[in-house]
Amino acid sequence: MKERIKTITIIILIVMVISISGVYAATIISSINVGYNNENSKLVADNVQAAIDEVYDKSFNKELITAYEYHEQEPNKCINGEEKTCVKTDCYKKGKTCKQGTVIKYYVNDSEYHYFYVLRDDGTTITMQQRENTIRNIPWYEMSTSTQGPITVLLALEQATSTWVNVNVLEYEPGVTTLYENAYTGCTITEDKNVRCDSNAYILSQRKARARMITVLEAIDTGCRYGVQRSCPDFMHNYLYQSKNYGGSYNNDTLNENGVYDCFYWTMSAISGQGASVLHVRREGNIEYTYSNTNTIGARAVVEITKKTD
Repeated sequence: MKERIKTITIIILIVMVISISGVYAATIISSINVGYNNENSKLVADNVQAAIDEVYDKSFNKELITAYEYHEQEPNKCINGEEKTCVKTDCYKKGKTCKQGTVIKYYVNDSEYHYFYVLRDDGTTITMQQRENTIRNIPWYEMSTSTQGPITVLLALEQATSTWVNVNVLEYEPGVTTLYENAYTGCTITEDKNVRCDSNAYILSQRKARARMITVLEAIDTGCRYGVQRSCPDFMHNYLYQSKNYGGSYNNDTLNENGVYDCFYWTMSAISGQGASVLHVRREGNIEYTYSNTNTIGARAVVEITKKTD
């Protein structure tokens, strides 16, 4: 945004100089006939008028955020945010609240946007997860142990989202085990196959990044259950391989760059007392665990944005 303002200022100054020159020369110079060097600004325009129009469009006509009400059924079906039946909402503004699952199209930087689903909205900050896997085929940790934490996958995720300057920078300490904190939690599977997370099984240094992964408690809060297929809502397990066979709405049946289908994605959470067991969300619409060094699982960016004041 600062670069846009800088570019606008430069263009305005150019136009003012041209106008003043035109007055003294008693000649009207059309800005469309004045060349513009776009090497530094990276604009497409090659004349002043086109540059003004292009910067205006980039700065004022492109919404950084567009939200849609989430509906799994007709007549207002809106699951991926691109259906013609989607209904816009301004729940992202302060004083309003976005429901869990709300679809948000968000520009993560000045030129790149992605679709996300709201995990929660506290009135000031929206926490949301990317619609598709952000990275693929990454082990939680490269060794067969969860005691070191999700070092491998978090590093890859942080690198993949490092240019997402329009999302908040997250700072989080391991060891916080409340429902919504950005913690690495040690969890247990109870006899009735529920997941309980009330202890921290390992220690990592403080992290600062644009994105993290979902915790298993956040996944449970959406309805996902351990071992119960189709317990997750559609927005949690869409865009995975053949997810429609398990109650989902959209498949991603294209081989990724490593020749593997996207079937699952990691959570931040591991199982205490089972040294290499890490929890993940599956295409079948449930939570399961697998070995930490499994290299066929992806991760979906969880980010935070501050609500707009207008």
